Amino acid sequence: MRVALIFLGALLVNKIAGHKARKSFFIIELPEYKVPSLWFAFKAMCARGWAYIVKAATIILLCNTAVQIMQTFTWSFQVAETADASILASIAGPFAYLLVPIVGVLSWQLAAAAVTGFIAKENVVGTLAVCFVGLENFIDVDELAMLDGSGAEVAGIIAITKAAALAYLMFNLYTPPCFAAIGAMRSEMKSAKWLWGGIALQLGTGYTVGFLVYQIGTLVTTGAVGAGFVPGLIAVLLMAACLVYLIRRADRNLDAAYALGAKA
Repeated sequence: MRVALIFLGALLVNKIAGHKARKSFFIIELPEYKVPSLWFAFKAMCARGWAYIVKAATIILLCNTAVQIMQTFTWSFQVAETADASILASIAGPFAYLLVPIVGVLSWQLAAAAVTGFIAKENVVGTLAVCFVGLENFIDVDELAMLDGSGAEVAGIIAITKAAALAYLMFNLYTPPCFAAIGAMRSEMKSAKWLWGGIALQLGTGYTVGFLVYQIGTLVTTGAVGAGFVPGLIAVLLMAACLVYLIRRADRNLDAAYALGAKA
């Protein structure tokens, strides 16, 4: 599925900006290919493992600490009586409405985890663990199975269906990566317009995939569409309309350029 989305995204970008690519030439120098070395593979494994340890000890730790502090206190820096009255809940609350067509419930915890995922995708799991005080709120540790909607009473919090859990994972998988990757995108594109366009395309892709997975999965398992179907469908159609508009505008610009060249 990911490979198919990559090809689809490449086709869309080429359709929107393909005429510009024809004016430039991309040349890449291939590296010298050698027989794989176990020693270099071991060193690369150690280097990447150490890089993750550093990342976990800095960015992820600081982010989870900030999440814990924001969940504990209110804006007046008083200890929140409930997590719903915390700073984190007030910040993530508005974003929770956008996730209803994807997860079927209004949960500021899931919204907060998705937002912190923009710093580093590993923060999604860490934020969920902080907000829900352990993943056992989502999992029946005796049966090793996800809690469905009826598990809310058992967990003491909201519980989501398997389709919603898969849709939430898909949403976080296809939305923009961490800030470091976005910085790399900016340095490669060298254009703020195309950077924001790429981020918008990734957000739209993640939202559309999450919406389809949840709604289709809910329809298959329950025989009815999930919560937030109409608002989510409107959002997906609006994003599709924007892509159609950009493609048609690119075609008009290309036709105008060809017409101008023919006259010349």
